[in-house]
Amino acid sequence: MSQPTDFLLELGQLPEDCVATLAPSFDLLPPNPYQDGGFRLRRYSHFRIDGEQPVRLPTKAFVQDGDINTFQGNVERTYPEIEDCVVDSAAFREMFRRFRDMTGLEENTPIEVHQMRILAGKDAVTEAAPEGVHQDGFRRLAVFVIERRNVTGGEIRVHTAREAQPFVSHTFDHGEFVVLNDERFWHSAGPMEASNDDDAYMDLFVLTA
Repeated sequence: MSQPTDFLLELGQLPEDCVATLAPSFDLLPPNPYQDGGFRLRRYSHFRIDGEQPVRLPTKAFVQDGDINTFQGNVERTYPEIEDCVVDSAAFREMFRRFRDMTGLEENTPIEVHQMRILAGKDAVTEAAPEGVHQDGFRRLAVFVIERRNVTGGEIRVHTAREAQPFVSHTFDHGEFVVLNDERFWHSAGPMEASNDDDAYMDLFVLTA
């Protein structure tokens, strides 16, 4: 399947059974030893698509150029892999299928996946995207928000340029997602705050290719 040169942006919704399958795995995310570890928990893996099945590729470190990530660029980060029980689920395959079909990715294109929980505090604002308005340095990017709990703010935003106001700003939840051309658009997230004294967080997968 060839990649459509005119692909720009698409919104979508995962089925409820996919959300119910994927949500519990975020409770098992390990501590994060890097600069954002106080407010972001993470697993990271990369795959290729073989038919309908994501095939895990060897573990590698995640690093972004400092020009792209002004928060912790040029830092080689190694995170635990996404668990096999998640990768082997029909829900994970469905997420990959949506990403592939919407962007027209060719078979065997490497896809990097971040599974993250962003924690919100009661007495302090959490910057969900401390990089600010940014691009990730890929051709295709998707953000699947699986669950928001006791959070105000944290809107996912899409911009036409770094200095432009967002033309998409939405509190994605319960499997809502956005797939975008990362070469054409910029993205960010609004600051988050806990709405009560209970645990407060936003759980999401970020896919890049």
